[in-house]
Amino acid sequence: MGHIRERIDTLIEVLNHWLRSDNDYLMDAIDRTAREGYFSFEDVKHAVGTLKSSISRKALHEWIDQSGMRDDQDATGQNVLCLHAGNLPLVGFQDALATLLSGARYTGKISRKDPYLLPTFLNEVKKTRLWTDRDVQWTHRLDDFEGMPHDAIVFAGSESSVPDVKKAIGQYQLAAGDVRFLIRTAHFSLAYLDRKRAADMQALVESIFRYGGKGCRSVAIVVSPFSLDELKDELRNYIKDFWLDNPQHQCPRPKLRYQYAYNRGIERSQLWLKYFLLQEGGLEFDQDFTCYWLQGDGTTAREIADQYGPQLQSLFVTHPGVRLAGMEQKKELLSNAQQPPISWKPDGVDTLTWLAEAEK
Repeated sequence: MGHIRERIDTLIEVLNHWLRSDNDYLMDAIDRTAREGYFSFEDVKHAVGTLKSSISRKALHEWIDQSGMRDDQDATGQNVLCLHAGNLPLVGFQDALATLLSGARYTGKISRKDPYLLPTFLNEVKKTRLWTDRDVQWTHRLDDFEGMPHDAIVFAGSESSVPDVKKAIGQYQLAAGDVRFLIRTAHFSLAYLDRKRAADMQALVESIFRYGGKGCRSVAIVVSPFSLDELKDELRNYIKDFWLDNPQHQCPRPKLRYQYAYNRGIERSQLWLKYFLLQEGGLEFDQDFTCYWLQGDGTTAREIADQYGPQLQSLFVTHPGVRLAGMEQKKELLSNAQQPPISWKPDGVDTLTWLAEAEK
């Protein structure tokens, strides 16, 4: 499938065409996704816009350099199966792009929760001379690939889902004898808010409320030297502004209101927003649409990050000068929480590096 430079050049052409505003196939997929209730139009628009701003020829070359992949050490000849999650729009895009960049043959199991968006990109790839129907294929049903062994399998999910996924892979004979697994299991992220500038507050609100807080990069814990009560009024205003432009797509279950009532009963500080709850302390993670606020300093943030270990995706900070010893690999800027670079490392693993590590 050509050398790395040729793959980059071809993919840039594909991406430029795919992301054009007059691409009727993508526009129809966006419309159907919103109209049929999979995601809100605003969240899909944000996901597509993030890809537009994060992908360029320079960005792909930098990703290749960062990964250490070379023409004589890539994934050419490998069969890679990507089991895409569907909790966010286009959440599986990076895995698909990494597989294509690596030179491997791509097989994708598209989530029924996000059925239309990614296939419009893959169809554009198949129109090129570098990739054929055999090199790029996908389905919404895993058993469609029965009897097709793969050298590497990439998927994301909870720890409890891993045994069932591996059972299905064995049942349908999808794994080669020396198959490698790249399994992502991080659930949420943490933000350390050490100052309350307007830009930081706006970034914090987006990091919590974009996609209804459903992504692994979504902030579910805030640590700050300021108490929730100190910032409650400001936060409410920023949240209102965000929701005017980005209405929450899903409503919480009644259980969330019960939590609000319980918090009132025990006089726990909280910010009740009808569709979302911010509360001080009481970390339980037993329901969606909840973010926990802890008053503390950088030491507190590190301790919480250590406590949740592999469940924590990223630790977001307001500016590069924030020092959190031992957290450098997880530390990212809060402003990038919901618009990461295309080369970001889920669970701390560079997908391109991992794909190229297979022994030939």
